[in-house]
Amino acid sequence: MQRRTLRRIASAIAVAVIVSGLAAWGLSAGAFAGFQRRASDSLFPSAKTDSRVVVVGIDAQSERIIGQFPWPHTVEAQLTSQLVRAGAAAVVWDVVFDTAPANPADNAAFAAALRTAPASVLAESGRLAPGPDPGLSVLADPTQPVASLASAAGAVAHSQVLPDPTDGVVRLLPVVVEQPNGTLIPSLSLAAFQALRGQSGPVTIRPNGVVAAGRFIPTEGRHLLRLNWASGLQGTPGEPALVSAVDVLDGHVARSRLAGKVVFIGAVDPLLGDHQLVPTNKSTGVPGVFIHANALNTMLTASYLSPVSNLQTDLWGVLLVLVVAFAVMTLPVWASGGLTVVLIGGWIVFAIVAFDGGHVENILYPLGAMVIAFVAALGVRYATETRHRRHVSALFAQYVPEAVARQLEESGRVENAVEGERLDVTLFFCDLRGFTALSATLEPTDVRAMLNEFYELTTEIILAAGGTVLKFVGDEVFAVFGAPLPVEHHPQVTLDCAMEIQRRAPDLHQQLAYLNIPAIQFGIGMNSGDVVAAHVGGGRRRQYDVVGDTVNLASRLCGQAGRGEIVIPESMLALLDTVPPHESMGAVQLKGLDEPVPLVKIVVDVEVPAPA
Repeated sequence: MQRRTLRRIASAIAVAVIVSGLAAWGLSAGAFAGFQRRASDSLFPSAKTDSRVVVVGIDAQSERIIGQFPWPHTVEAQLTSQLVRAGAAAVVWDVVFDTAPANPADNAAFAAALRTAPASVLAESGRLAPGPDPGLSVLADPTQPVASLASAAGAVAHSQVLPDPTDGVVRLLPVVVEQPNGTLIPSLSLAAFQALRGQSGPVTIRPNGVVAAGRFIPTEGRHLLRLNWASGLQGTPGEPALVSAVDVLDGHVARSRLAGKVVFIGAVDPLLGDHQLVPTNKSTGVPGVFIHANALNTMLTASYLSPVSNLQTDLWGVLLVLVVAFAVMTLPVWASGGLTVVLIGGWIVFAIVAFDGGHVENILYPLGAMVIAFVAALGVRYATETRHRRHVSALFAQYVPEAVARQLEESGRVENAVEGERLDVTLFFCDLRGFTALSATLEPTDVRAMLNEFYELTTEIILAAGGTVLKFVGDEVFAVFGAPLPVEHHPQVTLDCAMEIQRRAPDLHQQLAYLNIPAIQFGIGMNSGDVVAAHVGGGRRRQYDVVGDTVNLASRLCGQAGRGEIVIPESMLALLDTVPPHESMGAVQLKGLDEPVPLVKIVVDVEVPAPA
């Protein structure tokens, strides 16, 4: 048992080490990273929606009434003034006004409207490129608003987003970038965050984030903010956070929807070409202005997301793989399979809960590692233990029919039979009467021939009845019914087998007629009760055996049986389905027993051949 346990532990550890090592290598190499991104994307939206974020959309309805965008600056001025009158806390334009209008008065009107706003932000754009500082991106070839508007606005911020180069989905947004002249410029969302909090001071750079308006905002490499997406800011018509620009101009929007809010103004009409693919919409995408709105919402609700390190993922993988491997190697297959399913479901639930808490777990690798560990451990268990069972079954095939040995293997009881178990059985001892004297008169080859025929006859009958031949000792055959496989009604089955052997004595005599020996007859002793059955021995010799008081008594009873007799304890009669004619032998004192044992004998009438 100890060796088997150690073997299973070693196998489980080996499987865990190999699978965990492969998973760690794949994780560090970025294999299947796309699957992981898609798995994490499926958990959105998860952020709460802050009611202070509103988007005024330049939609198809507005273009139909006002005219095709871009509009004259007088329209932008009127729209800004309407928002100021409605009590907007900040007006953020996700539009780059880089061209001066033909009429300078239009530009002046818009600049005047921007100055009346409590806080106003204009956008600039450009191409993001690596800069001299590895922690920042450079806004190369920037496209900036005209100087008169830039000076009138409270702040100018970059509007660039960062689509993933592998699938074009926007998951990250640079909150701070560096201009070619070396100055830092915040994103539209960060500038809006500062405006809402009434602070427009400089942004402080930290190794793992930025500090703005008295708040720390965690970022990843190159100061990228991982966006969290809110269900109320997905850019779909009818959302409370989305209003039409023409409705604002016409005064059809209630003041309560705009007062104290940060209002982003941007294109929402798909024909304007400002749609981007995002985790919550990978088919048609969402308006770019909603990406900035979600970035601000992430800051306001502190719904920051932080991917866990590869080391943490590796540690989780090692733990889960170890549990799965140990379960497969030590539990029944159905139990280990059920536990693996529970662990997989538990990991998914844990990843969802952790995601809601801001920690992006790697869902894929621990899941894949558990599945691979289960299959690998199952293969190892099958390869090792099946081979072991077949070896043991081959041993049992020496005592029981091959079909019984196969049944023992398929039932999973091989290990119990090897290690030892307590069973209720009936024991059977049969020997040749007068063999000692007879063997002294025969040639050794004749003695061998007689024993071989005797063994073959008794073994054939015992195996046919479902018994197990344990050993041959001289002229004695020792068999058991009920081990290693159970036998129903084994007392009756054993007695029927013993009576059949007694009836077949003349057949054996006929086969040995050429020896000119006296009539062959058997004496048989039987007993039922508990025994300990196991494979015993060591080194090069092992055998299946049963031990216990039940065995000792059965052996003694065989010595009490005369020619053609079967001797059993009187108490055994109550265990028989059909009690045959019998004679009481009274209470007999047997060697090694303190008290006499009441015995009965059953005589089987057979025709004894005449002496040669």
